[in-house]
Amino acid sequence: MTDSRIRSTISLLIDRRCVEDADVERLRDLLSAGGGLTAVEAGDLIRLERHVKRMSQMWLAFFVEALAGFFIWERRPTGRISEADIEWLAFRLGLDSTGFTPATRALLTILNEECAEPPAALTKRLNASAQIRPLWERYAASLTVASTRPTS
Repeated sequence: MTDSRIRSTISLLIDRRCVEDADVERLRDLLSAGGGLTAVEAGDLIRLERHVKRMSQMWLAFFVEALAGFFIWERRPTGRISEADIEWLAFRLGLDSTGFTPATRALLTILNEECAEPPAALTKRLNASAQIRPLWERYAASLTVASTRPTS
């Protein structure tokens, strides 16, 4: 038995490949009963973030709030996150293999802002995401320009 109140819901959402507003509300309700997030549940939320692309508009705020609460405020010492936590998070999020999503970038930014003394690994990851973003924006802009050119 896992200590996850959301495991079955997460598995269904991954199978469905879509997270709607009602799903986010259900996850919020399931997690609000019985205290803070467990490490297993944090992993479940990350698994959902990695495997589902069609997300509710509510997902980003929920995801960032839940994981920032878990890493910064629900554990001792509060206001701190360790290098090991950042590396675990980066591995679970697939930052080195699949890259950053808006939710993962927002999560790292909030962790950095709420952390009393951000670890070097967090700063390194944020700097990497800042360098990747302009490259992607230039690439996306070139695709837009190319798609508006008339064909002969």
